[in-house]
Parts: sequence; C-alpha cells; structure tokens
Amino acid sequence: MLTRVTLAATAALLLAGGTAMAQDSIKARKDGFQTSKNAMAEIKDLLGSDKVAQVGPAAQRMSAFAAQIPTLFPAGSDKGDTKAKADIWANNADFTAKAQAYEAAAKGLEAAAASGDKAATAKQFAAVGGACKACHERYRAD
Repeated sequence: MLTRVTLAATAALLLAGGTAMAQDSIKARKDGFQTSKNAMAEIKDLLGSDKVAQVGPAAQRMSAFAAQIPTLFPAGSDKGDTKAKADIWANNADFTAKAQAYEAAAKGLEAAAASGDKAATAKQFAAVGGACKACHERYRAD
C-alpha cells in the first residue's frame, strides 16, 4: 500500500514539474520574441538614422534567441498563455527549419551591418522580417 502511495505522489510531482517546465518554456519564448520585436524596432530606427554600424548588436540578440527557438517548444508547452499553434508539434521539422532560417537571416544582418553597406543591411533586414513572417503565418495564432 505504501508503495502505491509513494508512486502516486511521485507521479503527481513529476506532472506538476512538467507543467511548471512547460510554463517556463512559454515565458522564455515570449520574452525572447519580445526581445526580437524590440530589436527589429531598434534596427528600423537605426537604419532610418543612417547608423548602420550600430545594427550588429541588435541583430546578434535576434540570432542568439533564434538558435534557442526549437528547444523552447517542448511537448506539453502548447497549453497556457501561448499563441503557438498545434502545427508546431505536428510539423516540428518544418518549424525547426523556419527557426534556423530566421537565425541565418539574423546572422546575415549582423554581417551586412558589419560591412557598413546601408543598402545591403536594409535588404537583409527585410529578409529577417520575411523569416519572421514565414513562421508566424503557419505557426502563430493571432
């Protein structure tokens, strides 16, 4: 009898821990996406002010977050305060590829900014926006 109680208690703790971990993932990805959104606004302002050389750090913040995206959607993190669609887990390979495309575009933006070429940087900034949009269209609920 004691073993059943112990097993039930252990199962309850694991379930609670899994729920907490899922909520931590949701918070981490929401924070990261907000950081990316803020970086996009910052870069837009920098490009408008001809401060191309200052774009690099904001682009680096985006690429660093993008590298984490696939790990921030573990099983069970589809419940709670999230706009993530179920397609993320059903089509995880495509979702991961889109996250990698976002990372590559952000790294390309870092490189373009380092070159000092405003036109190339603006073009790559648009590519980053396109990578975001491609993922949001399929995997983010409005």
